[in-house]
Amino acid sequence: MAPLRNRHLAAGFIVVMYLLIGALVVGALAAGLLQSEVGASVAAGVGAVLGAALGVWRIRCTPKEERADDGGY
Repeated sequence: MAPLRNRHLAAGFIVVMYLLIGALVVGALAAGLLQSEVGASVAAGVGAVLGAALGVWRIRCTPKEERADDGGY
């Protein structure tokens, strides 16, 4: 599988993956702990937002040299 060549597309992919993982983990925990479907849905939404924020933070903390498109592919 070829790597994502466009760095903006790759960054978006990373953020979406963190969003989905955050929603899944927090939603599953909330569904197990809460008896309310609304509460579990709200928790999944909060997990998605926190997951996306974590993904953006991880990208921003990566040194610029590592984020640069090296054009090696």
